[in-house]
Amino acid sequence: MSIKFKTVQMVNPQDITAPRKFYAKAAKASITDLDELAELVAFNSSMSKTDCFAVLMGLETFVVRELEHGRNVRLGQLGTYKIGLQSEGRDTEEEVDFTAIKKAKINFTPGVGIRKMLKHLEYKKAQNQSA
Repeated sequence: MSIKFKTVQMVNPQDITAPRKFYAKAAKASITDLDELAELVAFNSSMSKTDCFAVLMGLETFVVRELEHGRNVRLGQLGTYKIGLQSEGRDTEEEVDFTAIKKAKINFTPGVGIRKMLKHLEYKKAQNQSA
């Protein structure tokens, strides 16, 4: 299987007067949702689809809960989820409090399994370039 890509023409954000160049960008892909994942796991195990779905929903619930408690969550070779913060700079350490925080985001660090997968991808240009 290959990763489909499209070409897009973009401005260099560091030099907006420079000529635009064309870049490869991943094309819109279909989504595999929890229901489909449960079906795939069930097909390859002795568990029912309903049991697999319940486990995946529980995983989602507890990943969110653990992140809310400030913990990092490592999911084996998939990778690690952790909270990252974006904040305003302040002149002194004493001035930095919760009001400096502007946004929280999720940082994902891929594990060994995903990093290995990324090294062996194949690519194919998408037929429809309009998206």
